[in-house]
Amino acid sequence: MDRRPLLLVALVVLMLPSFEATAQQSAFDDEFNLGWEHNFGDVYITTAPLFHDDAMFVRTSASWGGNDGPSVSSFNLEGDLLWSFGNPNSTRHDMAPLMVVDAGNGACGSWPNMLIIGWSDGLIEAREPADGSVLWTHQSKAITWGISGSMEHENDRIVVPTRSGVVALCASNGAVEMEASTGLGWRNGVSVVEGEYLLGDEDGVLWAVSHSGEVRSLDLQNGKIRHAPLLTPSGLFVQSQGANGGTVSIVNTTTLTVSARLPIGPSPAIPIAVGSTVVSADSEAIRLFDCAIECYQTDRAPFRSNGEIGAVHHGQFMLPYNDETIGWGLIRIASNGSLVLTTVNTGADGYGTSSPGYYGTSEGEYLAFGSDDGVVFVFTSASKDAQPIAGDERLEFDWMAQGIVFLLFLSLGGAAIQLLRKNHASMVKFFSLYAVLIGLLIVDGVALQWAEMVEDLSTPPSDDDGPWDPAWDESWRGTQIVSFTIDGEVRSAGGFEGYDTALELTLAACEQLGIEITSEPTGLGEYVVAFDGEEGEGWEYSVDGREPGVSSESKPLDASSRVHWYPAEAR
Repeated sequence: MDRRPLLLVALVVLMLPSFEATAQQSAFDDEFNLGWEHNFGDVYITTAPLFHDDAMFVRTSASWGGNDGPSVSSFNLEGDLLWSFGNPNSTRHDMAPLMVVDAGNGACGSWPNMLIIGWSDGLIEAREPADGSVLWTHQSKAITWGISGSMEHENDRIVVPTRSGVVALCASNGAVEMEASTGLGWRNGVSVVEGEYLLGDEDGVLWAVSHSGEVRSLDLQNGKIRHAPLLTPSGLFVQSQGANGGTVSIVNTTTLTVSARLPIGPSPAIPIAVGSTVVSADSEAIRLFDCAIECYQTDRAPFRSNGEIGAVHHGQFMLPYNDETIGWGLIRIASNGSLVLTTVNTGADGYGTSSPGYYGTSEGEYLAFGSDDGVVFVFTSASKDAQPIAGDERLEFDWMAQGIVFLLFLSLGGAAIQLLRKNHASMVKFFSLYAVLIGLLIVDGVALQWAEMVEDLSTPPSDDDGPWDPAWDESWRGTQIVSFTIDGEVRSAGGFEGYDTALELTLAACEQLGIEITSEPTGLGEYVVAFDGEEGEGWEYSVDGREPGVSSESKPLDASSRVHWYPAEAR
């Protein structure tokens, strides 16, 4: 039997991947241009701008040491300010996402379109989106701060996670329909699942509250819950922020029991679910989870983000990188389920926590990025004919790649001809040229994969409590900071300069915070025995997220080092 035709077919099959390599998704800068921007002053933008009915709403939060107060403002799509108002009683940490509720009616009455705002002083407001006028208000109890998590709309109820529980208000007039006490929360968003309101607290307890106010709870014992629990086909997806890393718990909503636990990085971001897929992030990586049957991690990419993740154009996701210069991560989920990550600079780059706001119309698309410098940048699609079609991939004609493909045809044809002539030496030469051309097509992809692997292995872990704790004073940036986890409570001191070793800095922080430190000399250096009399199983420390492996008196510090002391049993 003549096997030469079979070999020719095999050569053609080997060539097929080269065509796919020529297809590239268009870059962000090719699709979007900066349309306009607005500076709110010395404030933060800590949650995503919200688009609704050709208007954009932006909330700001007071900054540490700044003179400008928190506000909510409305703009049209051209950037004209429609209205703006503040809350003089609100403090910092105005981080509850804005929510628009469409007009409707229910058992407690009817209501118009409403913009719902939760403030850090505990105030809940319903306002008219068109002019910002107040429709109704409700004052919840604030303990240091008030509302900081995402709210929900269920039928004729506005469901709000308060500082110490959850309240359901009549959408028509703000009257209390139900109120229940849970644990103290922070960014403790609420979800409506199977007739119950689910939320977490700072002690790691998951709470389930019925319509009538009956309360169930589950202590996950893994750290703080700082997002609205996500319902997936495999169960409730709940992240916990521990002292040395995070944990994902999959919870059965009926029995309120844990079916699986998955480790993640420290200081996790607010995850987002689309069907059975969950996108999450933390101080180590962006992570992709498949929760169709049993939830498991399918892919990851090195990254550092601790705030919101937003759904944007073409079925993609975006989130801020928690650093001064990296910018924003743009995530695409490939057809094989893998995570494709690129980075984008927008002007709102830096230590941000808000995701971008996205709005698609028949005339174009809009992306709004808020920064910790108090500036919102609004990008518009370069083509006004663009349609927000999920999964759309636009291909560019790559002349270099197409030229290589043409040479592939020539080399493959030459190899086939020499094979038919039984001139094996010439066939090998033509096929060698084919192999070299294939290598040119895939070298970029191989280099990218290698770079990602090296970055993953070489990137040092971030500080245990995340790159920046919102509770820290803004004046501490760029200085030395010390945190102590004592009896489950984190106490921090910063603004230090000039300390050469971890022990010297620790002693200064103990003096400032009034913490009693007990230590004793050993052959390996000074050993810390206890803080405030708490010995436990011993004390360990990290510097910028790494365990030094030497005594604290021997560990040198940088000008902006962050030291964290924690009990050994918390590892």
